[in-house]
Amino acid sequence: MIKLSNPPVPEWDGIMAFMPVVGTYEFALSNDDMLIYYWQLFENRTNNDEPYIEKYGSLKELEKDVYGLCSRQIKGKVTTKNFKDIYDSLDKEVFLNKINALIKEYGNLINTYTIAVCIKTDEPIKLLSFIKSEIPDVETWSDYR
Repeated sequence: MIKLSNPPVPEWDGIMAFMPVVGTYEFALSNDDMLIYYWQLFENRTNNDEPYIEKYGSLKELEKDVYGLCSRQIKGKVTTKNFKDIYDSLDKEVFLNKINALIKEYGNLINTYTIAVCIKTDEPIKLLSFIKSEIPDVETWSDYR
């Protein structure tokens, strides 16, 4: 069984300016911030065509997906930080539990340049391979870096 759904998105505060001002937001373990991390983790997993997971089984397993940049906009000010630096500043066990709760609720996020969709399945699939089998001309984030 494969079930697709719209992904959860953080609630952004304020209006994005055309030329955003650099902010000084401190990332934490809030629900909105956890969604930002969820999106980044699964962007990384999708780009690497990783298999679908029911949950992260350990911190070591999770940490191989912790890289890239995370951004948060508050009242037109955008803060962008290195995901690994953010992760290192947080309680790792709480982070793992909260990410696993998001995976349990939404499944895995297939996050490419042209599509973002949550998937729940009991079939052994790889994220990017699956979406390319459904949408052959899908473009990935790595195509634009």
